[in-house]
Amino acid sequence: MKKIRAAFQERKNTTQFQLTIWFIGLLVSAVLILSVLIIGITIAELYDSTEKQAVLLEDSLKRSEAEDEEDWEAVLTSYRTQDKSSYLIRVGLNSGAIIYSSEDAQEIYAEFPRLKQLFFLDQVLWTSEMEPYFYRSFEDGNGKVTMLVDMEDQFEVIGRIFSLTMLLTIVVIAVGSFVTYRFSKKLSGSLVVMNEEITKLESSVDEQVLTVPKTPQEVQNISRSFNQLLNRQRLSLKREQQFVTDASHELRTPLAAIRGHVNLIKRRGEKHPEVIPTSLSYIDKESKRMEILVNQLLTLGRLENFGEGERIDLSQLIQQTVDELSVMMTQELTVQIEAGIMITGQKEHFYQIARNLIENAMKYTEKNGQISIRLSSDAKQIYFAVEDSGMGIPDEAKEKVFERFYRVDQSRSSEIAGTGIGLAIVKSLVEHYNGTIQITDVQPEGTCFTVSFPPNT
Repeated sequence: MKKIRAAFQERKNTTQFQLTIWFIGLLVSAVLILSVLIIGITIAELYDSTEKQAVLLEDSLKRSEAEDEEDWEAVLTSYRTQDKSSYLIRVGLNSGAIIYSSEDAQEIYAEFPRLKQLFFLDQVLWTSEMEPYFYRSFEDGNGKVTMLVDMEDQFEVIGRIFSLTMLLTIVVIAVGSFVTYRFSKKLSGSLVVMNEEITKLESSVDEQVLTVPKTPQEVQNISRSFNQLLNRQRLSLKREQQFVTDASHELRTPLAAIRGHVNLIKRRGEKHPEVIPTSLSYIDKESKRMEILVNQLLTLGRLENFGEGERIDLSQLIQQTVDELSVMMTQELTVQIEAGIMITGQKEHFYQIARNLIENAMKYTEKNGQISIRLSSDAKQIYFAVEDSGMGIPDEAKEKVFERFYRVDQSRSSEIAGTGIGLAIVKSLVEHYNGTIQITDVQPEGTCFTVSFPPNT
């Protein structure tokens, strides 16, 4: 019993069940209201029609100008037929004589004091056999005339309409419930399939995505959005896994070297003190490299949390960065910076972009080489370019240089200072500000990094 109750409770909470109940409730309410309106209008029309008949009968009797018993007998004879008459008339003269239009009228009027009356239909009287009559009376100089109009036919019409309406109501509710159930099942079916597919998803399977249904549009949009989120998560997971692998590899080498020199000092430091300065120098160099690597890893982590931007004088920021790095630069430097270029963002981000690109040019350009820095703008874009006469980048490596820890010339990576993270930082920041970065070759030798931003950024 508990299992059945739990299963029912679980089913009650489903979209299909709730949609079915709501739609059926609305359908039943609408059909019942419509039925009540139809029956109400029919009753009102029939009541109004009977009242008009009574008024016409009253006018007809008044025009007869009957005065005595003989005159009224002659008038009422016209309402006597072989079949049951719908008009039952009683005339009470001032002389005390009472004249009936028929024997049926005499029987009904004998029961008159016991006839029942509804408070909202005070002109409709009911016999003990629940036969309805419309009541109306008037007085003239000779007495009082009372009329009852038989409404049995009208109520039979109302009864047939009521029965037909109830039948149609039941049919509409039955058909509507079935259609609603099927519709809600189809609607919730997409959600059920989506839930099953999400449950079976495995993050390790790249090809696995949710099925995008054709209808309804909302579920289709949710499926597409979830697939996009799933792809982003998988890409992020891959990047993080690659990042951990590369970071472990990059840190393992200097740590192993530092431990090796520490052990060398422990073993031979006392007997051969000449090894100590060399080992300390190497430990210092590797520890600085690790410090730079850790700082850049922290910078990459902070890139995921972008704060609110401000208006920045990009021209001034680039010039300050150039002045800061030019004291360490041995290459020939050419600077062309257009004044007054403004951009919206965080100053630290654009400083990182400029510094990493300039430092990258300094690392891969010979001491007697050339470095050119340009900042300009037009109506469509803001352009920042760093050009060098260095070793250049092969075409197959132009996209890979933005990957973390990638070095173009692995054989010279130990000779050139750096961690391989700077350009990854640059690309992440540029894309955050809806910008693009391109690498082009410089003739006869060298590379140009060109960053462009929308002017309204």
